[in-house]
Amino acid sequence: MTRVLVVEDHTLLRQSLVKTIGAEDGFEVAGEASRGDEAVHEALKVKPDVILLDIAIPGGSGLDVAQRFRASSPGVRILFLTMHDDDASISRAISLGADGYILKTASTAELILALQTVAEGNSYLSPAIARRVIDLAGSRGSGTALTGRELEILHLLASGARPAEVGTRLFVSLKTVKNHLTNIYAKLEVQTAAQAVAEAYRRGLVAVGTG
Repeated sequence: MTRVLVVEDHTLLRQSLVKTIGAEDGFEVAGEASRGDEAVHEALKVKPDVILLDIAIPGGSGLDVAQRFRASSPGVRILFLTMHDDDASISRAISLGADGYILKTASTAELILALQTVAEGNSYLSPAIARRVIDLAGSRGSGTALTGRELEILHLLASGARPAEVGTRLFVSLKTVKNHLTNIYAKLEVQTAAQAVAEAYRRGLVAVGTG
């Protein structure tokens, strides 16, 4: 059972999220908070597996809260659910090692998919955010010596595939995919799949329209 902490300052939306997540098989809402400082306290108390976190919350922004969680509880998965699609928010969230980033305009189905994906130890970027990452692309150049198979895996990750799906599509084991991911992270100097995809876009390793 995946335990989720919901952090959202708008009461009606928070209640809706709690109801939606609580009704999903395999998930339970371990706690909820409306402020950043409350979120930190609640997380220490309920020890969630995943934190569903807004950015614009009182008592410290969601980005600041995520930074504290990353330092104190690196094993907790962090999924941002926000209206913020600006460059600064996305860049900082990814740099902090966010496991997922989706917008509040996302459907319930996408929210559950994102939660399932990050709960399984993978990363999720909604298509809208992936496009923003493309827009953020600066200097392009593929000087990093990625192999052809590593580039294939990056393209599949950018299209939204999970590691297990990547293995199925490439006819290799999940362990092999994870070994490739370890090499990709080292070469791109990142720590998560979301960061790898973002860096791949930045370097021009993954083209617009992937997937």
